[in-house]
Amino acid sequence: MVKNFQLRQDPIKVVGYDFPCENPKAIMFIIHGIGEYAGRFQRMAGILAESNIKVLSMDLRGHGISNGVRGDASPRKDILEDIDLLIKYGLEEYPGLPAVLYGHSMGGNIALDYKFRGNKNNLMDGFIISAPWIRLVRPVSGALYHAVRLGAKLFPHKQIKSECNESDLGNPLFVQPYKTNTLVHGYISLLCAFEGFEIGQKLEQGTLEDNGGSRHKPFLVMHGTGDKICDFEGTKKFAEAFADEPDFELVLWDGYLHEIHNGNAVETGDKVIEKIKGFILKLIDPEGE
Repeated sequence: MVKNFQLRQDPIKVVGYDFPCENPKAIMFIIHGIGEYAGRFQRMAGILAESNIKVLSMDLRGHGISNGVRGDASPRKDILEDIDLLIKYGLEEYPGLPAVLYGHSMGGNIALDYKFRGNKNNLMDGFIISAPWIRLVRPVSGALYHAVRLGAKLFPHKQIKSECNESDLGNPLFVQPYKTNTLVHGYISLLCAFEGFEIGQKLEQGTLEDNGGSRHKPFLVMHGTGDKICDFEGTKKFAEAFADEPDFELVLWDGYLHEIHNGNAVETGDKVIEKIKGFILKLIDPEGE
């Protein structure tokens, strides 16, 4: 049974998730995407638990059972500090275990931001990024970008719609409940949107500041070529800067949709989860014995 715990109460209640796992040998911290919540990764957590990999996560501000205006996962500084608290919880509850930070979609944008600027990024043994928000498939016009930037200054918590078609996410078996799940919503705040755009651009251009804490750590980036939400070409561009890193790998899943861990109309995404598992098991036992 999933155990919920409170990461913070003031000024906004942020709730964490401790997914069941017997005799954990590694930890994976999950940062979810816009409009969803940590519970949508329960299937992945269950598969990883079979290999003694403990999954910990949280509902971002404005998502799931955490408080806040729906979709308002901002300001970014506070979100990165929430991740500090999640990591602190995990390393105190399960000391001495290899730990990986995983982020999907907007959570990929956030996890990459944390990899470069996070206070505790040096405590991670590796990073896994899935279909990150670096470049969107539908380009944002200059006029819209400037409008969102201005709106983020004047009305940072104002909601705008960010709905997506569940058929663009992955295998219907896993994504059909998305539309009727009351913890899922179709909103993003102006400030959250602007910060996502801004960080995404800096990631693609290689201009995001880097505190050096996570350099040369094992790093896996994955994206589906059938993604209709986040453009895998932006991810490829970002990855160019790491081409010479021995512990970096870019994996493009042919025809997979946005939620690569949920595959596409034919695939279940289990191969992606196996890739994630293999990455973490190598951290547990580098010799593969």
